[in-house]
Amino acid sequence: MSIANNVNTSVSTIIGIAPNIRTGSNPPFTFDDFVAMYPQFGADANGNYVVPQPIIQMYIDLANACIQVARWHSYWKVAMGWFVAHFLTLYVQGTADPNSGAAGVLKAGESRGLVASKSVGDVSVSRDYSTIAGDLDGWAAWKLTTYGQQLATIGRIVGKGGMYVY
Repeated sequence: MSIANNVNTSVSTIIGIAPNIRTGSNPPFTFDDFVAMYPQFGADANGNYVVPQPIIQMYIDLANACIQVARWHSYWKVAMGWFVAHFLTLYVQGTADPNSGAAGVLKAGESRGLVASKSVGDVSVSRDYSTIAGDLDGWAAWKLTTYGQQLATIGRIVGKGGMYVY
């Protein structure tokens, strides 16, 4: 809505849009939509899923509550995919074989940060993630997957704008 060219804009309309809060309902986003974007989370040749379908649907529902088409516009569908893929990746990192005992469950549930260096024998590789961390200040766990990094990067752009609390 452009209020600059509308001389009949009421004060209540201006106050209503000033908070920069977007509301409304989203179009449907289904399990099939997600798997079309990220087939690695779909069924394998044997019909088995890395993540159970009810868990995938749970994260689709969460994304639908958090990612608003009114905010993301043409990026909405890809943002939904990034959101779900991010949480499914974290879910997979936190899963353990039920027969692994307490130690296996604890190991799967450990918090993981960004790896800055790795060495095997005489070979060593180092990566500097400070640029990512600095660019995504305040985005916490979104930095832990490439999907979350993409969501946070574009999220910072689509979330820009002033806010006025009346």
